[in-house]
Amino acid sequence: MKVSLNWLKELANIEIEDLDNLTSQLTQAGFEVEDIESIVLEDQIDHILDISSTANRSDVLSMIGLSRELLALTKSSTLQVPNQIIDKFFSKKSNVLTDHNLLHCNDYFSAVIDGIEIIESPDWLKNRLLSSGFTSKNLLVDISNYIMLKWGQPINIIDFGKVNYKNNITIQSNFYAGENTEIELDNKNIKLRKNILVTKVNDSITGIAGIVANHKFETDFNTTSIFLESAIFKQSIVRQSSRFLNIRTESSVRQERGLNIDNWENAYLEALSLITDLAGGNIREIFSKKKTKKDILHVNLSIKRVQDILGPISHDNQIRFLYFQEIQDILHSLNFTIIHKTQETIKIEVPNYRRQDVFREVDIIEEIARIYGYHKFKSSLPSIQFNKKSSKKRQFIDKSRNILRNLGLTELVHYSLVKSLGDISLNNPLIQDYSNLRCSLIEGLIESNLYNLKQSSQTIDSFEIGTVFNTIQNKIVETTNLATILGGNLDIRSTWSQPVHSLNWYEAKGIVENFFQKIDRRVEWRKQDIIDNRINLIQKNKSAVLIYNNTTIGIFSELNQEICSQLGLNTKLFVLEVNLNILEDSHNQFDYLNYQIRPYSKYPSIIRDLSLIVPQDMEISYLLKVLDQFNDKDLESTKLFDQYTNKSIGKQKKSIGLRFTYRSSQKTLTNLEIDHKQSELQKKIIQHLNLEIRQ
Repeated sequence: MKVSLNWLKELANIEIEDLDNLTSQLTQAGFEVEDIESIVLEDQIDHILDISSTANRSDVLSMIGLSRELLALTKSSTLQVPNQIIDKFFSKKSNVLTDHNLLHCNDYFSAVIDGIEIIESPDWLKNRLLSSGFTSKNLLVDISNYIMLKWGQPINIIDFGKVNYKNNITIQSNFYAGENTEIELDNKNIKLRKNILVTKVNDSITGIAGIVANHKFETDFNTTSIFLESAIFKQSIVRQSSRFLNIRTESSVRQERGLNIDNWENAYLEALSLITDLAGGNIREIFSKKKTKKDILHVNLSIKRVQDILGPISHDNQIRFLYFQEIQDILHSLNFTIIHKTQETIKIEVPNYRRQDVFREVDIIEEIARIYGYHKFKSSLPSIQFNKKSSKKRQFIDKSRNILRNLGLTELVHYSLVKSLGDISLNNPLIQDYSNLRCSLIEGLIESNLYNLKQSSQTIDSFEIGTVFNTIQNKIVETTNLATILGGNLDIRSTWSQPVHSLNWYEAKGIVENFFQKIDRRVEWRKQDIIDNRINLIQKNKSAVLIYNNTTIGIFSELNQEICSQLGLNTKLFVLEVNLNILEDSHNQFDYLNYQIRPYSKYPSIIRDLSLIVPQDMEISYLLKVLDQFNDKDLESTKLFDQYTNKSIGKQKKSIGLRFTYRSSQKTLTNLEIDHKQSELQKKIIQHLNLEIRQ
């Protein structure tokens, strides 16, 4: 926005000597001066400031609004806005319009003026427009632009003689309902749509509401009768029309940011005054619609709160807080009315034109800092009043994260929005490709592995802890999940002397069990059907459901081979996903003291291997539990080391290899003793389990 410094000084009735200091004050107050240009008008030098403002300060898109800010920054008296109400404008009774006539418009003034004589614009008016980057066209257009610059309120003036004549004048704003209608804008024909709000006078479409007037009805030097309109339309509707038509004007910018009802009325009255004074004419009819005024906004300001947030200032080599009187003076300079005050609090009434950006106590504190000067407050870190401990949930998540890192996994972080179709979709996504909330973390881990393969030709063992969203009983449930993907570059080998090999099911399961043990949780593995949205990722007969405290917490599975082939993954990958919310809500289950105080045997161990033929569907965990019940104090451990299937073994059967480790804490066991123990164990297996010993 280009601003004439001479015009600004005239409205504020102040003198400015130091231009650099002024631009610095404006910039620090939130109105950045991007450029300064000097021009000569009527033998006077005028400095043109190119100022940009923040989106929430629609009140400064006018010379009146900037004048108020200038007076507050320079600590001058407040701006006295002239009263524009003139009795002659209301000698005729106003026609009151209703919501039925004007859709999405609560504040509206218009008038029909006859007997207009358009003359050349006076020099003062041309100079005001020239200094703000506008060129003079004709008197009526110049007056419209001048009012918009001064008050920030768009004014539309059309040639009423070009409007379809009727005995009665009808005014409407409504969504366009016709077909294939075009209106002329900037020498272009714009097609209207059904979701565009238009204004009509006597059934003639005179413009797009809040954006621009129809150039078909623009005034020229032959105009003798005009229709003057000043309106405030609903911001979202103007923004919608502007986006659909890809049109952005000075009027639409101001309408979208929000117009002020006080400036709206003053702008309309000054426009009437200028037109009747400069172009003559008689007012035939006046139309109006005024919204009931909003409730007065009161905000309580705590002096201590101001001091706590802004901190101390350095003034005359003295460190102190803002005085009560200094705070009060700043509030007066901003036209904030003080309703009631004590030494601790001030009750403030916010002016109407600041209602859109000032409605909380902290907003007023920000205004105090902005006007006084941010640079005058001492920069210091706030003192720590207390050390807040992390929640139990945060501690548990951090512990899980550290354990997984120590196991050799890399942590990944992905967006909560995904490409795939999900139960929960966004109504207004920024990008259509990412319009659904994720219901699983596994998809993100797979995509990262695919990307890594393209870059380095290798997969990566990784994990992610994040939020997932699911619909349960028509309610959106948010949970924190943990997912891992294994099978990449972990250094896996049976013994140190053997080479590294790719991960198999048992080794991947061992890594997961190691994790559960380190977080002190005893999780049960069950082989059962998995029914959820991850079923297409799971390899049939190579998956397990994880149970904790009789509650299903997640799944572990080999990734579906067909999907791996389609994606270009040539190695076996294993995925895990569990609900951390359920795992976190528990007490420690493992008592490590029992293991720590057990004495270590100094005698050597002896190993015996045994092959069994068992049913195909027998779970090894069940078999090991049964073998543990065959109490033998010298049996130190039982481990599975091999599994084999072949037609020669029998239908629906498999051969497994178990390794038994014997060690006594009292003496060195002999081979004869071990052979006897092993023989007794085989007899129990045959008698109690009805299993076949493979020779």
